[in-house]
Amino acid sequence: MISALLFPGAAAAQERIRHALGEFEYSRASNGILIAAPHGTFDANTGPIAIDAARELQAAYLIAFRFAPDKVRINVNRPTEGAFLPCSKEQETERAKDVYDAYAKLVGTPERLYVEVHGNSNPNTAQNIEVATVGVTGEQAQALKDAAAAMMSASGLSELQLLIEPVDKITYSAFCAKKLGPLGKASRALHFEFPRVTRETHMANRSAKFVALMVRRLLEL
Repeated sequence: MISALLFPGAAAAQERIRHALGEFEYSRASNGILIAAPHGTFDANTGPIAIDAARELQAAYLIAFRFAPDKVRINVNRPTEGAFLPCSKEQETERAKDVYDAYAKLVGTPERLYVEVHGNSNPNTAQNIEVATVGVTGEQAQALKDAAAAMMSASGLSELQLLIEPVDKITYSAFCAKKLGPLGKASRALHFEFPRVTRETHMANRSAKFVALMVRRLLEL
């Protein structure tokens, strides 16, 4: 069961929806862009990154908090539960479907771009920002990659590199989210994976700026 309430102190467009297993915070916008953090608690500081990027872009945002009953992660952006598992091993459950249905209803159908912000602590990808894509051509991805150094410098992330589909092989391809969630249903989407260092409290605003710059650049292509 879910219930909506106005987020204290926020503008009318910013609201929270309580669910028995967690909570959603969201805001609406009219420019057809949605920035989401489906694992806003599990992937530390992805919520603030998504919110700051959305504000920079004057876009909508959607953050999911908690959703980890008995320390089992409900995946939110797909009707499954269980972290660090291959898609075939994630378990579809009634509670996961209920959470996903609530999330998908809030996502709706972003007209221009759907963006998800995630994080990982994988030492093998610690120097990379990875971006899985939907509806992005090789030419467009290469243009983003070519512009990445300048965007990272402008964001204060110049020590990192960008890996982006379909021009690069990436570790976090978001296969299950594409197969079962709004990511795969979107006409155009970006799925960011930020390493831990970029999600430290003092770095989150830099990561948000990078997301905003990437979105703007893609929409120009």
